[in-house]
Amino acid sequence: MAEKNKLSIYLIKDEYSDSDQQILKSPDGLCIDVKNVGKAYIIPSRFNVPSWVSTFFCNELGDVPLFTANSRAVLISRVVITDGITKTFAVTLGYGKNMLADSVYEEDFGLRVVMNTIEPTSLRRINRVNVGGNQKTSNEQLPLKSDIDGFGFDIDRDLIGTITGYSDDQEFVKGILTGSDMFSLTTEVDINNLVDFLKSLYSRYISNAYKENFGWVDHIRKVKNRSLISALDTEMLIQIINKSPSVWMAVPDVINWEDIQGFRYCGKELHDDINLDIVLEGFKTGLTHIDQLKSKRIYAIRADNGAEYSSWSAYKCIYGEIEHNGSTYCINNGRWFCVDKDFVDSVNAEYDRLPVSEFPFLSHQPGFKRESEYTDAFVNSDPNHLLCMDMKLIAHGSGHSRIELCDVLTTDDTYIHIKPYSGSSTLSHLFNQAVVSAESVMSDSEFRSKANERIKRESDNSNFLISANVHPTVILAIISKSNEERPPIPFFSKIALRYASRRLRAYGCKISIKNIHRD
Repeated sequence: MAEKNKLSIYLIKDEYSDSDQQILKSPDGLCIDVKNVGKAYIIPSRFNVPSWVSTFFCNELGDVPLFTANSRAVLISRVVITDGITKTFAVTLGYGKNMLADSVYEEDFGLRVVMNTIEPTSLRRINRVNVGGNQKTSNEQLPLKSDIDGFGFDIDRDLIGTITGYSDDQEFVKGILTGSDMFSLTTEVDINNLVDFLKSLYSRYISNAYKENFGWVDHIRKVKNRSLISALDTEMLIQIINKSPSVWMAVPDVINWEDIQGFRYCGKELHDDINLDIVLEGFKTGLTHIDQLKSKRIYAIRADNGAEYSSWSAYKCIYGEIEHNGSTYCINNGRWFCVDKDFVDSVNAEYDRLPVSEFPFLSHQPGFKRESEYTDAFVNSDPNHLLCMDMKLIAHGSGHSRIELCDVLTTDDTYIHIKPYSGSSTLSHLFNQAVVSAESVMSDSEFRSKANERIKRESDNSNFLISANVHPTVILAIISKSNEERPPIPFFSKIALRYASRRLRAYGCKISIKNIHRD
């Protein structure tokens, strides 16, 4: 029985396949021909005494032989798949991954192989990124095999980075497989049967079998290719210079707007928001390169003492949706994503079907600097029917959770949530607040009692009190510079809103959206 080896395998892009020097970061090390397989590049191990021998033990261990050695090897193999088709693979061992140059291998190669091989119920571990909100990355594993739902995965808003599952495929390979850009496994493969294994591996990669159970991975893909990112940055730069409405700027994180006096990014002047046109004025020689946006800082200034609240690069504050070579791309929180066109059309169509509220909102006056100023004026315009619940938090549940019922409550069970326009993170936070509030009201009698106690402290009008079995109407009002009734929001915010509106409707709530124009 052959010995098992742990292998990490990469598929090299065709444009780099003919040159080992392009595939590797450096030509340093040994090059050894492996007959009928390829060339092995090896960097000999260097034995070093661990630093903790002196820093922690203060050299009191005497002559005990303690060493570390980072072995690194890459085997580059060119495999004839069929007549006229040759593919290049890099098999890394030890720390050999560090020998490969950046962006020379196919993105999601291993991910595609694993999804084309395993059963959808055999997942053990995933790495995912939530792209509809704060770009949260998480690594999760389950003690037993499961499907994707077992991880609480949202196929509309979560991206798979790495996937691990069990293969019971006798024709290919059995055991635990892990896939991301690389394909990793421990199996009975060595240089004597490697070429045949790589042929089988490539056939798994080009298969479309994954579409039956994992087809949603094609909806949104993170762009990793540096040359493509550079091309997208260049296209975005052109659109910025031409003042295209498809690119704009917003705060990239969830912030407490009540704590913010303004934003500083052009001289010493404070601005109420991040305005792309004003940012451009700060470049004395004009905007000519994307690195200018990456190096420029935007500062949020505290309202209480004028100190810095937070800061971001201008590049991270850019949001946009562009077409490039027939594909749709979005930039969100400093990251580029490729979005399937059919998925874009589906999300946009659902957003366009969402009702626009006909509620008589107060117009937003130029003198309003904060959300609370507008909310107070709005409530005071009709105090018999409107009650301010902004920042009137209700302590409920474990972990000292504090839930905001809404910003404005009406006598006819309408919950109005108001937020100034910002990036996907802030809007996703707004939508999630609306869902948590409505679900708590509809499903938790204890929360309703606490909410009513809070309402009584704010008003003696019993018409504001919450009754059981009443399905509230939810209005999401976004303060923006747009003149449209339906607020123009980032694509990933539309994804988050789609998720929130489906949950609200499942509870029997009516939901609508409204743009409040701000000069």
